[in-house]
Amino acid sequence: MLTDLPNHWVGPINQLVKDLGYNGSVLVADEGDPVSEHGKLVFKNTRHVVDNVIQHMALTAKIYVAVVIDADRSFQACAVRLGKDEFCIVMWMAATIRTSAAMSRLLATPAAAEFFSLSLQVSAVSDVAQGENTFAAYDAISLLPRIDLGDVGNSFRRYLEFMATEWLVMHEIGHIVNGHLAVGSTANGLTYILEQDPAADRDYNITSQALEVDADCFANMFCLQYSLGRPLDVEKDEASQDEILVARLKPYLFSMLSVLRSFDHAPLKVETLFDSDHPPGCIRMSYLLAQMLTMQSETTIDFKGANLVEVGGLTAVTLERAISQATGINSQGGNFLPAVSIPDEVFRKPVLSRWARIYPELNAIKLTPFKLAPPQYPPA
Repeated sequence: MLTDLPNHWVGPINQLVKDLGYNGSVLVADEGDPVSEHGKLVFKNTRHVVDNVIQHMALTAKIYVAVVIDADRSFQACAVRLGKDEFCIVMWMAATIRTSAAMSRLLATPAAAEFFSLSLQVSAVSDVAQGENTFAAYDAISLLPRIDLGDVGNSFRRYLEFMATEWLVMHEIGHIVNGHLAVGSTANGLTYILEQDPAADRDYNITSQALEVDADCFANMFCLQYSLGRPLDVEKDEASQDEILVARLKPYLFSMLSVLRSFDHAPLKVETLFDSDHPPGCIRMSYLLAQMLTMQSETTIDFKGANLVEVGGLTAVTLERAISQATGINSQGGNFLPAVSIPDEVFRKPVLSRWARIYPELNAIKLTPFKLAPPQYPPA
């Protein structure tokens, strides 16, 4: 199956994609080719994640899944409101292909082999992965062919890819169930929230960034619990419960941070934080690790004896090392550490005080009885 989107919605979604400037369309016809086969896999994984949330949260709204194939531009995903209690998560197939390619090359590095304690074949740096810095180079390796890592390596890569996709889908579900589409954009009669939707309005951007942070936190909370509950093929029988938890935590963090890292295309500049409707990836990385510390202190999730600061920091550093080793570029990377040091008044306070202003409206129309995250600052 390639989509469960009713036929009468396929045309409007295709028109929306076109209106937004993309040369793509919903994948519907099964041609029996590699594109169709991969589209089936993307649909299956996305549908699995959506169904888990629907069951977990007892949702009554209908959430469809559509996979878009785009001839020109690579993209991630978006959430769309079709009508009353009808929504759709639109996944760009290129996003999963590029994630797979990049992940294979990250795992084929000494940094990743050491971090995961796996015997993986280390690959030579490709001459194609060129760029003036690690941001351009990281983007370049996602366009290269995927590396064969052997049976164990390929299985582990697929596991990381699924968690990356799961996090991305959960983020879009967060937009839907937390009522964000009430303040989304409208085109062709559909309301949507688009990843990296360009906007020059700083005030609009701050509101959008508040929604993105909330959707990130929604995804982080669910994906963490799912990941910590999944046994790994490489777990050691003699490992303690603390060691098992850390062993399950590290792949989740690595996959999640690798997705967010791809949103940064240049070194972090504090003065341009609100020039986009999405926070820089490094800011999102920092914020989600801080959320984990909050969940640990409030015992929302039992992290056993894990040192989250140490594991999170080591994962971010390992990811940066792996990118440098996979690309041969070792310059102007490492946005994560500058992001951690940004004062609350510069990012958190403007964004979270904006969240306080839209909180009542969203809380009134969310799809679940669960309360949204309470405001941490007065409305602004």
